[in-house]
Amino acid sequence: MATTRLLLKDPSAKGVTRIICVLTDGRAQRIKIQSDYSVLPKHWGKNQNVLSANPNAVEMNAHLLAFKNRVLNIYQSAKAEGLKANGEYIREQLKPKKEVVNANVHFWKAWDSYLDYKKHNFKERSFVKFKALENHLRGFEAHLKIPLQLNIISVDVLGRLQDYFYKVANKEAGLNTQTTAKYIELFKMFLNWAVKHKYTDNAGFQDFKAIQQPDTLKVVLTAEEVEKIRKVQLVGKNYLSNIRDLLILSTLTGLRYSDYSRIKQEHIKKDDEGSRTLNIRQEKTNEFVEIPLTVEAERIIGRLISGKTHPVSNQKMNSYVKELCKLAEVDELFEVHKFQGKLKVTQYLPKYELITTHTGRRTFATNLMQRGVPAHIVMKFTGHKDYKSFSKYVNIPKKAEMDVVKMALMGS
Repeated sequence: MATTRLLLKDPSAKGVTRIICVLTDGRAQRIKIQSDYSVLPKHWGKNQNVLSANPNAVEMNAHLLAFKNRVLNIYQSAKAEGLKANGEYIREQLKPKKEVVNANVHFWKAWDSYLDYKKHNFKERSFVKFKALENHLRGFEAHLKIPLQLNIISVDVLGRLQDYFYKVANKEAGLNTQTTAKYIELFKMFLNWAVKHKYTDNAGFQDFKAIQQPDTLKVVLTAEEVEKIRKVQLVGKNYLSNIRDLLILSTLTGLRYSDYSRIKQEHIKKDDEGSRTLNIRQEKTNEFVEIPLTVEAERIIGRLISGKTHPVSNQKMNSYVKELCKLAEVDELFEVHKFQGKLKVTQYLPKYELITTHTGRRTFATNLMQRGVPAHIVMKFTGHKDYKSFSKYVNIPKKAEMDVVKMALMGS
């Protein structure tokens, strides 16, 4: 009875050595067939398998098992037909009889097809995210030497990808938990699409759940801090006057950077009482929002439309608002936690280091809530559809919460 075993060609090799299949039939017949794979001897297990220390173990073991079974099937079929089943015959039968599409090429063709399929639904910034994901996926392939193939992407492969994001993707310190979870979600969107459109029937990845980041600190500016920003002297730093206008406008309108940076005259309307409002379709949600304008907001928008105040890139804005708030002495210390998977790093940072283009939007929502405006009304102006996502923007200071509860308990 014929049997097959997988062995190393040179178990004592100092470098990698080829994995071979040895077929014996119990009658002094011993045929050696080389596989397409080589490993370090220390990565080879007693159970004829590549050990998990090798980053390609899952893929290699699957292919080696198929290779071993195929060698045996070729030999047994030849014997049944009365043919001479020697090594030369088996190697000839193992050769592909037609051109086979490379599985890795198939993966990237499916990826390109997905982006083309979605191009009419994605906004430009979504394509930027998918392009960033593509760069990370190619980096993942190069780092672990795992060519991505739709038919082998499993929970294990996604786990390795998640670890890659944490430890390697960013040259300095890796990506945090929140960013990694978003990339994994985008990747799974593509994989589900590939299954639905018959590029693969492998759905083994669907059980993978990315580690989610716990709620993190989202700072807002108090009324006193906004006033300090208004009054701070910007001697020799006139460029920060422009940033101050944009930040304060965000606190007065609740708009995202992508919206307040493109306000034009046609967005300004008059209501029935003659007051001016801002009517603008939100870039992210594609929904209209109508916001009443204060005198200060009108004045800043006037400068924005005339060009005296002008948008800068999101990246520069995030850098400059920190510089502005530092000058304004918005410097209360905060305990900040950074998460990478289950690892938590604690830092103590001054508040100005935590200010971003989104801080104004959170400040707008929080201030309205503190002044008694019901959440469902505030959500109409921020454009949120559900309270869960809206609540991430609200950060009412603990003292304000305590004061409200205290007044309620005293019957005031």
